[in-house]
Amino acid sequence: MTPAYMPFTYLSEPTARLLNALVGPVVLYQPLEKKIPESLSALASQGLVEIRTPMTRDDDRLQAALAEFTDWARMNPGRSTPGTGFFSARQGEIPFFDETAINRIRSDIKRYRQSDHLADHQSDETEVGFSARLFLAVAQENDMAADRLDHDLNRFKALEKDFLEVLKDADEAGFNRQTHGGTIWREDPGTKLTGQRIRAWAALAAADAKLPELLVTTSSAVIDTLLETSGEALRLEKLADMRLCVPSAGTTPVLGRVLADLAVQETLPSADLSAFASLAAELASEPAVTVTLFVAANRTPATVISRVAPATASPPEENGKPKSVRHTLIVLVEG
Repeated sequence: MTPAYMPFTYLSEPTARLLNALVGPVVLYQPLEKKIPESLSALASQGLVEIRTPMTRDDDRLQAALAEFTDWARMNPGRSTPGTGFFSARQGEIPFFDETAINRIRSDIKRYRQSDHLADHQSDETEVGFSARLFLAVAQENDMAADRLDHDLNRFKALEKDFLEVLKDADEAGFNRQTHGGTIWREDPGTKLTGQRIRAWAALAAADAKLPELLVTTSSAVIDTLLETSGEALRLEKLADMRLCVPSAGTTPVLGRVLADLAVQETLPSADLSAFASLAAELASEPAVTVTLFVAANRTPATVISRVAPATASPPEENGKPKSVRHTLIVLVEG
């Protein structure tokens, strides 16, 4: 099965390696063909992700809008910039965007449409694609900045730990080597503007000529939003969960065969889940992650993507493969 990472266009190398070990290389949709981050290109060259850019129209217009927004964000960091005032603020207050930033994006989209001499001939479908890609491009910049901040914080924590370990008479001096700094809270990047993220990602995915057969996310907020907004229409429900050890690099994706078999079953959720549950017993060791399986029963990936995408987005096409997927499985992976 071909898994796609949703609703993000960026992921860190550790996350890419983890997902690769669980489900194989994930499809990572990109908003701009000419502006793919070097770190993602490196992951693709290692076979950890598959980069796809389903939409390439208006790239120059999109890059101009993104550059203008980025310049504006630098001059108006406020709360919308990851890491701004981090050490002086409470942990967890690194928002994705504030309303000022969102209004700026809306203004840019409207202005660029009005300034385009072809605007009168642009279909709603084209403009939805442009809006979605601009949103995802800005979101990607934000996610990369947050990832860099996490990396720096981890380095700081490691240095602090080493310092306290070698500091002579540290405990007597008022330091506690066992509680060096505590745990730094990490915010789920999907918690801010979750619905907008999902719709923008789905608009991009819908334009893919070869749709993914499995959806994977690392954000519980994304699952919560899907259940709240589309759960009934998609018949989305939790199928199973388990604690699973992280497989060794270079092994066959541990969930691949099990998920492929479930996706083509005649009926779900009444299918036999023993193969899925047995993985927890077979691989019961540390380090481990929690894997939760959700299913949109009798809903193909094309149907699911179409349902969560904007109404005017290009409708996705069914793959029509032999023994095609009957049910859309969504895998939530949490540390």
